[in-house]
Amino acid sequence: MQSGRMKCVFVHGWGMNSAVWQSFIKQLPDYIEPVCIDLPGHGQFNQLGFENLQDLVEHLLLQSEKVLTGPAIWVGWSLGALPVLELARQQPERVEKVCLIASNPCFVIRDSWQSAVEESVFDVFADNLQQNIEKTLQRFLSLQVRGMAESRDVLRVLRAAIVGQGLPSSGALSSGLTVLKSEDLRARLASLSVPQCWLLGEHDTLVPSALNDYLSVQAGITSHIISGSAHLPFISHTEEVMRLFLKFIND
Repeated sequence: MQSGRMKCVFVHGWGMNSAVWQSFIKQLPDYIEPVCIDLPGHGQFNQLGFENLQDLVEHLLLQSEKVLTGPAIWVGWSLGALPVLELARQQPERVEKVCLIASNPCFVIRDSWQSAVEESVFDVFADNLQQNIEKTLQRFLSLQVRGMAESRDVLRVLRAAIVGQGLPSSGALSSGLTVLKSEDLRARLASLSVPQCWLLGEHDTLVPSALNDYLSVQAGITSHIISGSAHLPFISHTEEVMRLFLKFIND
């Protein structure tokens, strides 16, 4: 790869921006060159919009082409994992491996699919967005750290990320919720030709840890539960996530 270093692309989740990765990437070994991409409507791309998952995929492709000269490791957290997975399916030549953190191929409960949350969870956030974006994001941040011993420290990191780059656009937040509610990528997991590793939080209220059974047993995919963590294991349990991540990309 370019400059002889391993390129790793990091994609954030709903309501956040690329700054959320800073504490994690600072601890990466020197042989890894991190690339963080803001989704449309977030961070430096606050003025951009998107309508669906394919728009997110095309955005990641466009932005990554500016900095990558070959395949890279792709890391997606929460919502960010969905376009990463779809990118890997559509253009596997651009992807060496994918690591999906605190995410779900299908975020909402469906017939014969209970490893998810009720659609109403996202409907409430969609309704609240119409009232007050900032308060809605604060509630979402609190939900992400619920049940975690280090909740105050993690909340501090999240709030700093938002303060540093500003609030995402209301349109992007609304579209992101639509993607979370509507997409079901389960059937596409088995068709991926690139290695996958999923890292889940034991106390995650948005992605039940029961997903681990489906991934590791039924789908035959490498998956780990980070003990004691919630929706942000790469912040709250950096050492454990780093150990598993480095093992995965170096195997």
